[in-house]
Amino acid sequence: MRSFRLRLDVTALELASGHDGLLRGAPEPVLLLAAYLLVPPDPGAPAGLTPPRPLGRTLVRFRAPEGRFPVVLTLRAPLSFKARARARENDRVLLLALAVEEDTGREVERLYAHLADAKHLRLWDLDAPVPSPSALAELIAAPYLREHAAPARVGVLDDGGDLRDTCRDDDFVGACAAIVSTARHEDALRFHFVSEGGRNDWTAVTAVSVD
Repeated sequence: MRSFRLRLDVTALELASGHDGLLRGAPEPVLLLAAYLLVPPDPGAPAGLTPPRPLGRTLVRFRAPEGRFPVVLTLRAPLSFKARARARENDRVLLLALAVEEDTGREVERLYAHLADAKHLRLWDLDAPVPSPSALAELIAAPYLREHAAPARVGVLDDGGDLRDTCRDDDFVGACAAIVSTARHEDALRFHFVSEGGRNDWTAVTAVSVD
């Protein structure tokens, strides 16, 4: 096993469109980010998957945009998410990003709490013709999540409820997931979120590095 350090820098949020309901002004974007260490099954071990190891979580609130869309929201300095862990050569890191339009903040609070434990969450490929939610431990072999590929838009079940239906106090915009290697590398990742109906179309601009 080797030690590695993961760093994810969030630098901007591109808003192609944004909506906060009739006569409610501009959206107030929030990104919630979490990382989990995924361990592939060991052929010599008893059957079963190793539970993902949460590596950390963070959130970033962007100011509400002014003027017309499209618009790019930037930060005074990149928000850096950092984690350190030990991993084997075949271990991978799952990056999960949720985008929420904040109204009361209650859903943001709930989701941030649940990101601390992978047992709450199941994901599926939004492009799949038939949804097939999987526990996070299973995603190391998911065909729609590949190393060095663009993050995939995913559906999210939180304690069995689809976030598109259960987020009532704040508006759920979308979620993306990506798999990255624990070997030394640098990459640029763009997390694209689109709400149902397309009224909110956001892209988070990030840079990831492992050393």
